Amino acid sequence: MKRILTAGLLCNFIFTPALASPLYAGLQIDDNTAGVLFGYQISKTYAFEAHYSKSSSQITHAGVTVDTSTTGTGIVGIARFHMKLRDVLPYDLFVKAGYERTSNTETYSIPTSATLTLPYEGKTDSHKNQLIFGGGAEYDFTKYLTGRMGLDFLGKDRSINVAAIFKF
Repeated sequence: MKRILTAGLLCNFIFTPALASPLYAGLQIDDNTAGVLFGYQISKTYAFEAHYSKSSSQITHAGVTVDTSTTGTGIVGIARFHMKLRDVLPYDLFVKAGYERTSNTETYSIPTSATLTLPYEGKTDSHKNQLIFGGGAEYDFTKYLTGRMGLDFLGKDRSINVAAIFKF
């Protein structure tokens, strides 16, 4: 079975025209996160993407410090719609929907001055599984570089993001 799968993938890459791989990767910056994405272009209209994002923050109030680290991993399906601005400038509108798992780790410390005893430290982990929906626009700057701007809805949260995508 592994040999058949390997031969099928090898044939896919051999018979794909040179420098026209369906794979792409990118960097995405969000309101408060940064991440990477990897995609596979099924056709000119449809694609699948896997993404990973990470953010961290620190809050200090009345001597109590809370460090929060958030990571998100997910997979989305994308549908692109080709458009032209004034019949000259081609661009794509896209919609996406999928699933994301978000993990939060909060590390907190309370100093002696606040507890009046020994200092206290602790850690809390939590996970969420949520649907992700979004949309936006893409523009091909070159054959290998695409810019993307979009709006994502993850549960009750929404975020504006910008991405640079490199096609292989």
